[in-house]
Amino acid sequence: MADSPALPYLPRLAERHLDAVLGVQPVAVIMGARQVGKSTLVRRSPALRNHLYLTLDSVEIRAQALEDPEGLAGRAPFLILDEVQRAPDLLLAIKAAVDAEPRRPGRFVLTGSANLLAMKRVKETLAGRASYITLWPLTRRERLGLGTAGCWSELADAPVADWPDVIGAQTAPPEDWRDLVRQSGYPPVASAALDPAQQADWLQGYLDAYVERDVAELSQISRPLDLLRLMRAAAAHVGQVEHQVTWARTTSL
Repeated sequence: MADSPALPYLPRLAERHLDAVLGVQPVAVIMGARQVGKSTLVRRSPALRNHLYLTLDSVEIRAQALEDPEGLAGRAPFLILDEVQRAPDLLLAIKAAVDAEPRRPGRFVLTGSANLLAMKRVKETLAGRASYITLWPLTRRERLGLGTAGCWSELADAPVADWPDVIGAQTAPPEDWRDLVRQSGYPPVASAALDPAQQADWLQGYLDAYVERDVAELSQISRPLDLLRLMRAAAAHVGQVEHQVTWARTTSL
């Protein structure tokens, strides 16, 4: 699913990783949940301005991927293939194209709304030819337009006694973390002027679609409501030690 072009673009921390990969690897694979901003990233990144953008959401492009994958892979010198999980056999054609010209870095940029390594229909992982980048929902600093990771790397290098000074030097203004958690980091919610009821409706629809449809791409789930209870239990225990007995009691599984 392509990301909405109406939302303002916010620089992503993953852009730095992508730029580094494009300089050395023939294939960059950007993975992440639906609506985290993968399509927006590849369409707006300055490093990809010379790449042809194609999406497998298009019926025409998906048909070509199934009927003539080699032709599709050779359609442009540099190519972005969005939602590649819709035609996993296309990866074999990409592998062949890379092996024919192994010294062309940044040739293919693929995005997928599922973990390609875990999908049951994927037979080719592009091992040794690709680097995998995970795009997460927006962080607080990304939402502020800073596009950086904050002071975590500085804290790792600084003595504990200096941590208050490092944290105090940050430029990001303080905010109530509870509001950020309620909104989530998904751009359609975090970047849009939605009231709390609209935010809740969007998130509920997202969860319903994930449980009822998207999970089927990875595994045969016979009881989706049980999965939903398990997800809620996991969310309620964030930051705690996993205790399967407690989870089983909470979810009646």
